Amino acid sequence: MCMKFNFDTTESKSKTIKEETSTMKSKFSISRTLLATGLIPVLALTLSSDCRADLADPVGISQVTVPAGTTSVLGTPYARPVVASGTVASAATSGSNTVLTVTKDASSAALPAFTNNDENADAWYVVEIQDGPAIGLIMEAVGGSGDTSITVKGVLPSSIGIANGSKFVVRKAWTLSSLFGAASSTNPFGSGLTSTSSGVNAQVQILNSATGALTTYYINATGGSYNWRASTGTANKNNASLGFGKGFVVVNRKPTQFAFNVSGDFRAARTRLVVPANGAKTLLANPSVFDTTFTASTIPATSPTRGTGVPSTADQYGVWNNATRAFTTYKIGGTANAAGPSAYSGGTRVNPAIGKFTSVLVTPAGSPDAVVTIAPAFNP
Repeated sequence: MCMKFNFDTTESKSKTIKEETSTMKSKFSISRTLLATGLIPVLALTLSSDCRADLADPVGISQVTVPAGTTSVLGTPYARPVVASGTVASAATSGSNTVLTVTKDASSAALPAFTNNDENADAWYVVEIQDGPAIGLIMEAVGGSGDTSITVKGVLPSSIGIANGSKFVVRKAWTLSSLFGAASSTNPFGSGLTSTSSGVNAQVQILNSATGALTTYYINATGGSYNWRASTGTANKNNASLGFGKGFVVVNRKPTQFAFNVSGDFRAARTRLVVPANGAKTLLANPSVFDTTFTASTIPATSPTRGTGVPSTADQYGVWNNATRAFTTYKIGGTANAAGPSAYSGGTRVNPAIGKFTSVLVTPAGSPDAVVTIAPAFNP
């Protein structure tokens, strides 16, 4: 079914923490940390101190848990593998979209067709900018022409520009089947005739930023056939797209802890998304396999609309509380403060935690669209 998100907020009090500087580290350091901590079993690993698009990312798998009988706002730091790469020659607005004129790398496979509209086909793609002033920008590919151009959804705000010569990669977007597993009798999410059948262990909910509604998905079991479906219809949606960099909600319907695995490439890079503003809400996923904080993730430093002091009109970020099933909301301000910008709870500067495999709910204050950024943590 479609349902409105519960945007209840609670005030939190925490110790004021001075803003820290976050520095990017090499893939070698990241990979070494993952191995040393044993946080994730490593399936395959390519180590490099270079961050070029043609070098493989570390690959891992992690188990995510949802407490008994509760709802968790989650995200995955993992990406799907690179399928093509190249260089952007130019970027130009075309109607309501942006056209990238590109040169494919000689070693790259041909660019895929970006024309899919079938929610059962695993053929949705995103474009990621890997260097230059727009590094980390993730865009949804919606069209193109051979190996020479890619059309991406939306018009880029004036606050960000893709420099000529920027490297890019193309990846498949996450879908229900690719992220949560193909629908089957053995999938940990369970299955049933409806989304509330006793055999359904957990549901997935996806937030539509344009409407503010959540669509609930579950594994339908009918006549021995298993398929991901929305709770409100009978159409199969095995590869409904989740995009990349955005969060999702998992509802545990059972009185015991629910667990599922996520896996993929670890990008070791910040995520930038162009999201609707004017009160619209987007779930922004933590791009790291570690816990982080607002300051370390660069949210106060990069948020598009901030107050000079205690914020009034400013971007808002919500952190989900599993126990209360509500978001604790913070505004960004303090740009004129000697200590720099910060998250604020009321009139108090705070540095809230962001858990690994979770998302924050961002509500940009500007209009019409805004670029939001979240950087990964590299140390536990």
